[in-house]
Amino acid sequence: MPVASRRAAALAVDTLCSVVGRRHTVRVARFALNQARLDLPNSPEHNGEYALQRWMLSTASHAEPFTVLDVGANIGDWSVALLRQANERGLRDQVRLHAFEPTSYTYGILRQRLPVTAQANRLALSDTAGQRQMFVVAPGAGRNSLHQGAEADEADASTEMVTAETVDGYLEAYGLTRVDLLKIDTEGHDFAVLLGGQASLAEQRISVIQFEYNHRWVYARRFLKDVFDLAGRYGYRVGKLTPRGVETYPGWDPDLETFVEGNYLLGTDNGLRRLPQVAWWKAAGSSRTPLPRSWWGQRIR
Repeated sequence: MPVASRRAAALAVDTLCSVVGRRHTVRVARFALNQARLDLPNSPEHNGEYALQRWMLSTASHAEPFTVLDVGANIGDWSVALLRQANERGLRDQVRLHAFEPTSYTYGILRQRLPVTAQANRLALSDTAGQRQMFVVAPGAGRNSLHQGAEADEADASTEMVTAETVDGYLEAYGLTRVDLLKIDTEGHDFAVLLGGQASLAEQRISVIQFEYNHRWVYARRFLKDVFDLAGRYGYRVGKLTPRGVETYPGWDPDLETFVEGNYLLGTDNGLRRLPQVAWWKAAGSSRTPLPRSWWGQRIR
């Protein structure tokens, strides 16, 4: 940005701060930044999670199994949505769903909501197998985690001992040689789940992995850069999930390390080719990429 433009922009910001205050100015600026970066509200109807299910199912074969692992399934909203979309596309018999929820209360709800054809597991997935301490904010809460958070209610969370397994160990136990979609939502423990699947990643047995990234990664002392390093080791690429497609990155960049709530993808070249693409805002020509409709307007489909 030219010096004159910088000065004009700084003057405009200073003026806005004096009129509405710094707090409101920061909120407006942050909203604009998140919208431009496609860091949208964490709602599966709007952030691309349900769209990813649709995109993946659209390439599924009616003659072969479509294997999905839902890690951190909670009460099963994501799994139920997947099965509903599979039914709509006539793929009910092809989907092989394995859902994981370690806490006893939440697992009970999950088991009731899923059909008997789905494999519901009272398990956590991690980097090693064994017993782990789970921090339970509340029965059925989406913020229950293997990492204790800093919020007041999380600091006072009760604990429950749960059983952990690894992705590699589970796939071997069930004889699964291929996974089409692995979804991870484990409140900051996502990278540990990836570490537990390194043998499967090395053989590229998992086509596409969706994982959640947010400020809870701080509690686990992990970064997106860790994912990029792991991906490069096994021939995978990393991108961010958006309602219009995947914003795939050529490599790690400091601008990605925001800890803003979002879902990212780890995929093989063949796996990511199945999905629509969105140009990264830093890439040449990205300004011509159409943005999704605002989340407060018409529902994104």
